[in-house]
Amino acid sequence: MSSTDNIYCAKNRLSAFLTAGHSFVSYRLPGEDLAHGFIAGNSESFALEDFSMDQYEGSFIVAPFDSSKRALSLSPTGKTEQFSFSHEIPAPGKNKLVHPEEEPLERQSYSSAFSMIKEAMDRKIADKVVLARRMEVSDVPSHVLPYVFEQLCRSHPNAFVYFIDHPDVGRWMGASPETFLEKDGSHLKTVALAATRNSNVHSEDWNLKELEEQGLVSVFIDEVLNEFNINDFEKDGPSPVRAGEMIHLRTTYRFEADDLKASTGQFLKALHPTPAVGGYPKDEALQLIQKAETFDRGLYSGFLGPVSRDAFRFFVNIRCMQLVDDAAILYLGGGLTRDSGEEHEWKETQLKAGTLLSVLHSVKQNYCNESTHLR
Repeated sequence: MSSTDNIYCAKNRLSAFLTAGHSFVSYRLPGEDLAHGFIAGNSESFALEDFSMDQYEGSFIVAPFDSSKRALSLSPTGKTEQFSFSHEIPAPGKNKLVHPEEEPLERQSYSSAFSMIKEAMDRKIADKVVLARRMEVSDVPSHVLPYVFEQLCRSHPNAFVYFIDHPDVGRWMGASPETFLEKDGSHLKTVALAATRNSNVHSEDWNLKELEEQGLVSVFIDEVLNEFNINDFEKDGPSPVRAGEMIHLRTTYRFEADDLKASTGQFLKALHPTPAVGGYPKDEALQLIQKAETFDRGLYSGFLGPVSRDAFRFFVNIRCMQLVDDAAILYLGGGLTRDSGEEHEWKETQLKAGTLLSVLHSVKQNYCNESTHLR
């Protein structure tokens, strides 16, 4: 995307956007020191299989989890700006981070969904299903959100951090560690990322459940590449990769764009969603998710990212939250296999919630009235 020579303070610029009621997109790519942002105009919807770089150059793509629904292209009304981050780093909270109290019905709902999926897997309907749930955090006023975005950028330098607000998609923010599909010149890259451990208890010995969970994502990507007759590709992994307080297993795939004889849009349609957020086999797992989950995932576990002249960078929308009526709705998922235990999987969703909760907690302690707290 083109940009101006001016560099603005991220929190000041985003605060101005919010105050003025502008629709906007802001994002920071992994490893970059500056973020990018623009005021967004009208969106354009399109079917995934119709995506092309030429048509959507300079825009930001947002695709929901449900691949049967249309994706959206958000385009700038003017030039894309660059945002810097303030040097002030909030001091760590003095108190231990406490998860918000959740309604017992949420735990019961998760238990029912877990049992339904586990029973289906025992009948060998599917080998892996990603079960998601939501966690609501109250008292997250809009004026703290630019600070939250800045701190996510500082605390997760290797994640794709974004903050978008548009009437056609809502208000969302996240810090994703997972590449979906990238194109840089003539090269394409995708990854199989799955299995989760707390970094404090990491060892080199991954158990069979973790290896199977990650392996099924790799099997699926192998199958998609084979479907498109892409045989000459580099495959590196699986190997551990740190994402905040968690460690995952990742396998990286690289291949030449010329080897993709079909359109990029057709490849996106076949690849999304991978078993990292859906399951395996794909269609059977998605049917189970639709039956078990009591909410629409929306943008959670979809993908999003910018398109430029000869590149695009799309990331899976995990570690994300939807921002509605001064509340943050966190979306949390975990991959279930036949060896999964309900309590362990529930605790994994709580671990994943920490990525956003810790930042919300710190920002609210340091920038808000002392009486405002996570409940």
